[in-house]
Amino acid sequence: MEEKIKQLFNLNARLSQEVQSSLPVIVKSLEKTKFKYTNKALLSFVPKSGYLNSAILEASASRNVYAVAILSRSMIEHNFRHLYIYVRALNDDSDDVGKRYYKTLKGNEDLESFTKINNYNKAVYPEKTNWNTKGEHNNAIREVGKEFRIEQIFYYLIANNNNEKNKVVERFKKEYLLQRLINYTNLSSGVHGGPFGELALLNLQKDKKKFDDTLYKFASDSFELHYSTVEATYLFAYLMDNKMQVHYEKIKGVKENK
Repeated sequence: MEEKIKQLFNLNARLSQEVQSSLPVIVKSLEKTKFKYTNKALLSFVPKSGYLNSAILEASASRNVYAVAILSRSMIEHNFRHLYIYVRALNDDSDDVGKRYYKTLKGNEDLESFTKINNYNKAVYPEKTNWNTKGEHNNAIREVGKEFRIEQIFYYLIANNNNEKNKVVERFKKEYLLQRLINYTNLSSGVHGGPFGELALLNLQKDKKKFDDTLYKFASDSFELHYSTVEATYLFAYLMDNKMQVHYEKIKGVKENK
């Protein structure tokens, strides 16, 4: 078990080294494309998923499976959002999805926070003036917010793929997207401190082999999700600029040379 986790640490170190040496070139190349906001979004997920992956590997090494499970749910959602932005931008041949991510989604997050805090204050200080967050404009913002929910992303990716006859794509949909979403759903209880997550942890602790296997599965899945985020970002850069092929190939080589 320890050796397997160590191998993931080594793979992650090689990936990080390659990203650190080539990412500035990728950024510079992508700045020249029409996908200003999309590029920024895709690139932002490289360090974000990297931070999550590092934390998951560290927690796996310390056998903290509960924390690993909670972090893994967030990793899955990060990966889905990245994949959605990637696919949507290419399908639409437009930067609009990036703009919605940075502008309207940000507005939706602000609106949700403001609405909740406003309601909390209303419960404690009912005599104070409260702001009305309803209205057509705010409703429109909320609709865009729904676009980036993981279930909506799942339905879009299943329904909007230009290679319906490709068996590899069909297998990807069934074995990757569906299974990841199921895993995400099952991990929700732990995130919210629910009884299902507690029971799952207690059952794991009764069987050392199952505990070890589950822990390694979380760790290896985490690395795969981070790796696919990096790989897709570099592929996007390569699609925009043939000169980025060498960097894309080096990222692919990280796993091929393991």
